[in-house]
Amino acid sequence: MNFKAAVLFKQKTKLKIVKLKIPEKLEKGQILVKIINAAICGAQIGEIDGVKGKDRWLPHCMGHEGFGKVVKVPHHHTKFKVNDHVILHWRQSYGHNARPASYNSKYGIINAGNVTTFQEYAIISENRLTKINYSKKFLKIYPLLGCAIPTSWGILNKEIKLNKKDNLLIFGAGGIGITIGIIAKIMGIKCIDLIDNKNKKNLLKKFGLNFVKSKNLKKLSIKNYSKVIDTTGDVKNIEKGFDLTSKNGFLVLVGQPKINSNLLIKNPLRLFNSPNDNIKIISSDGGMFNPDQDLKKIFKMIKDNLPVFKKIISHSFNLNNINKAIRILRKGKSIRVGIKL
Repeated sequence: MNFKAAVLFKQKTKLKIVKLKIPEKLEKGQILVKIINAAICGAQIGEIDGVKGKDRWLPHCMGHEGFGKVVKVPHHHTKFKVNDHVILHWRQSYGHNARPASYNSKYGIINAGNVTTFQEYAIISENRLTKINYSKKFLKIYPLLGCAIPTSWGILNKEIKLNKKDNLLIFGAGGIGITIGIIAKIMGIKCIDLIDNKNKKNLLKKFGLNFVKSKNLKKLSIKNYSKVIDTTGDVKNIEKGFDLTSKNGFLVLVGQPKINSNLLIKNPLRLFNSPNDNIKIISSDGGMFNPDQDLKKIFKMIKDNLPVFKKIISHSFNLNNINKAIRILRKGKSIRVGIKL
């Protein structure tokens, strides 16, 4: 069977819509899923732009958050059955870590990872899927359970253990940054400021979040923040974030800096000067969320605040228009862009 997929052939170029062929036989732990919808994460922009350097897997499929339906399982034992509705996520859950799929095409072999979502069908590793009970009213936001929402929830609840007395500064008003702000507000945090070099004021206004443009740091609500989160990977933002972190505060690095970039920390003694000052810098492990254990808790939060979360995906496109969707995300006109398959 042939299907359409958006494939990256060369870094810093548009994705190409091509026809791929599903292998006749599934290996242990490989689950064939009909993708229903997906969302574009900033990580895919980074892949296209080559922020981590040379991509040795080109050409390859793309995407790591989605929602779909199981259409075929291997003969080996698996936790899924045909017609199960599933969330596709990049974090590992219980199950076999299957060999990444590859597909035949007229261009030769097209690689894929353990999970890819910008395609009509995909072979997904068993441990990148979690079964859910389908409800149409959640259809739009199901893909966000694969990355944006659980990553943001995990950063706040598992990595820095945010509490109501904290004040929060977020560098980067993109998908993860704004979603962190939304969840922090739901958790009862009163002081939440987001910084971005693009004007996101109107975008943040509908979530009741305060926006400050990068060049206007003097307009921040306060001078020091107990929790500072950088989602941009920009070393200049990380440097500023360190300066704005309060005594005994946390600076959390979520965005990954470009390869070979240099980070300058002024007054690094603040990292060691306990009890007078004891800043901690941590690199986020994707929120450390466990799909098997945490998705139920996260889904309850979504159900209790559904109108807010529905606003996260402001644009939706079909697969043929995926490059237009990527352009909108690049311009900062959307938090997340949906892809309908």
